[in-house]
Amino acid sequence: MTTQPANDTLVALLKDKTDFTIAQEQGWYRIPVSTRVPDMVRKGTIKYIAFYFKKIFGDWKYSIRQYTPVTTITEVTRRELMPHQSYHPKAGNKYYKISFGPLQDLPRPIVSHRGRQLLFIPTTLHKLLEADEINDIFADSPLENRLWAELKKNNLPAERQFFLQTNEANWICDFAFFCKTGTINVECDGDAYHMKPEQVIYDKTRNNEITAVANWAVLRFTTKHLMEDMPYTIQTIKRKIDKFGGLHYAREDAFKYVSKKDGQLGLFD
Repeated sequence: MTTQPANDTLVALLKDKTDFTIAQEQGWYRIPVSTRVPDMVRKGTIKYIAFYFKKIFGDWKYSIRQYTPVTTITEVTRRELMPHQSYHPKAGNKYYKISFGPLQDLPRPIVSHRGRQLLFIPTTLHKLLEADEINDIFADSPLENRLWAELKKNNLPAERQFFLQTNEANWICDFAFFCKTGTINVECDGDAYHMKPEQVIYDKTRNNEITAVANWAVLRFTTKHLMEDMPYTIQTIKRKIDKFGGLHYAREDAFKYVSKKDGQLGLFD
């Protein structure tokens, strides 16, 4: 399997317009030390930062448009970051302060057609600069990247690293397919990790929760499926999509189907 380049770029959520103003005028972004901090920030290996805009940003909503090289990472208190808020209840809390140069426009906006709620996406600068849409920038594993490339060839849009909340827990789906009568979760199970006894138990619990509570269908593919038998993998996904009445394409807001006869896409109804 080809070695995957190390992630060097972080896509981070801009939660409000004040944070955007700080990024533009003061050149920094903060992450609470107490949260799940991306490894590249904690280890100091981050080289670039880009920003994902929420719904409140109007025409820029659900998109990544700007990035910049990171200059320094320091650990500071909120009081040091914002002296004018020295009496804030969190004034003594610690933050990673990521400092950077002037924001630069990307070659083209990277849009989330389904309007995803995202916090952080670790990726590479190459993926960021080459991406056509939000799902192109994920860099989680070679197996997932391989499947994503094949899905694009087959015109099978999915949402990568999709957040799913059920009654019992929160889950991240490797790939989510939205269909007319159901939703499909496709998982890429690397042998080295998913064959561990504790992971097998976790995966089975997860499958039960997603199917019983959220009513999603789950398909799991092994390293062998993804590396040696991709035609089987794609055909299995297509058959499940057929069963659920065809895919919903968020970009066009239209349903399409995968023909059982020839595998080609056409308009639904």
